[in-house]
Amino acid sequence: MLISRISFFLLFTSLLWACKPSVEESAKPVFYPWEKYLTAQIDSLSRHPQSVHKTILLDGRKEEKQVNNMDWKQERAMFLHADLNKPAAASGYDNLSEDSCVWYSLKSNENLAVKKLYIQLDALDRPAKVEIEIDEKNFLFETHKKLHMNFTDGRVQTYSIEGSQQMRWMSPTHYQLMGVLLPK
Repeated sequence: MLISRISFFLLFTSLLWACKPSVEESAKPVFYPWEKYLTAQIDSLSRHPQSVHKTILLDGRKEEKQVNNMDWKQERAMFLHADLNKPAAASGYDNLSEDSCVWYSLKSNENLAVKKLYIQLDALDRPAKVEIEIDEKNFLFETHKKLHMNFTDGRVQTYSIEGSQQMRWMSPTHYQLMGVLLPK
């Protein structure tokens, strides 16, 4: 008797599971597939490395260096964070897109980190220029970031991250990072 109950339960559970749409089917992108596009760029750069000339400004101090073995996933982490195809963002943005540009702006009644995602497209509908604004605030800190990325022929050429972070009871920190991919 117990075996038949278990068999019935397993059969019933598997039927319910089979009727449920898969995650891929139900999670259709609502917004521009930014994470997918950028991940393809990261994979390409990992397979065909390019050197980068980086300039870093931190509270007025400047450092320049050439990096030959870049961890592209880490370098693009903030840009990947700006992907809007997440359940929490599904209804949080106004779509202000027009011909040759994709533009999402956070609705005034929403409280999400990404405030703006603007993508200017080239003639082949690939990103030519990307602008992202991110603001985060909690009890301990407040952060503002502006991210920019420029493409040529669908490939990243330059990128920058500019921002400030204010820790509670401390002076704000201002930073800027600029990267230029060098020709091979």
